[in-house]
Amino acid sequence: MTSRILLAVPLSALTLAIPSHAQEAVPSAPREIAVTFDDLPRGGPEVGLARTQAMNAALLASLKRHGIRAVGLVNESKLFVPGEIDERTAVLKSWLDAGHELGNHTFSHPSFQTTPLAAYQEDVIRGETVTRLLLEEKGQGLRWFRHPFLRTGPDVATREVFEQFLAARGYRVAPVTVENSDYIFSLIYTRAKERRDRETMRRTREAYLDFTARQLDFWEKVALDVVGRPIKQVLLLHVNELNADAMDDVADLLKRRGYGFVTLEEALQDEAYRLPDTYAGPAGTSWLHRWAVSKGVKVDWRREPEPPAEVLQQYRNAQAR
Repeated sequence: MTSRILLAVPLSALTLAIPSHAQEAVPSAPREIAVTFDDLPRGGPEVGLARTQAMNAALLASLKRHGIRAVGLVNESKLFVPGEIDERTAVLKSWLDAGHELGNHTFSHPSFQTTPLAAYQEDVIRGETVTRLLLEEKGQGLRWFRHPFLRTGPDVATREVFEQFLAARGYRVAPVTVENSDYIFSLIYTRAKERRDRETMRRTREAYLDFTARQLDFWEKVALDVVGRPIKQVLLLHVNELNADAMDDVADLLKRRGYGFVTLEEALQDEAYRLPDTYAGPAGTSWLHRWAVSKGVKVDWRREPEPPAEVLQQYRNAQAR
């Protein structure tokens, strides 16, 4: 889950000409995007083993249909449900069996902004035990790490120490350039599914896809302003019932926009990911934002789309349940 805190440092505003509606015109040059999933084996509220198994199976089937090879970032704390550890571990194994890769998203999903460095490092180590064993069974190593909430450190000095810690353990940070607040839409969708409210499910799914398109509009334009060209994007999603049911639609949306699917490793071959990133602080946001701050590029971040007011109210209502 990410934190949609847009501004953590003062930036002068430079208005971007972002359209207010989703655009799907295919660009003249092909685009490429890597798809990643956080919070394996299940994001959002606990829904029980059967539904967790079903949502993962549906996601994997959709990824196979579209030829997507993803990276799934694991919170191992979600494996340790009495009487279900083997079955939940088998869910992770199913991702590897399907040709995807697993990474570490910490054991318990703490915020680096409020967790002392030593405790945060311990949570990283604790979160790699099962995942590393599963990868080794496939002849692979554990190499990807993603910060919960995309918070990379409370200050530059602490961030640098932590990055040295990650490198010593063989990790690479899995960056993100596009996220779509799927956890907001997903909670509404899950609650509606529990009460068999198909109309709310349908409307939530449509709003989610529209918002995803608007987020792509925004970050594609930011890439042009910050990098000077289209880049290989990295999309952050979560394993949840909304994405399990809508992943075909998300993949089709990306294809209509001219995207081809690449692995995370292939995406990071783009030289953009070597740009300076000097940001540390409370914001959990896109690497494009971090590069803009580091380069001193002025962007009006207030133009980043927000979910519709109706969706945000439904989300707050769902949280209160």
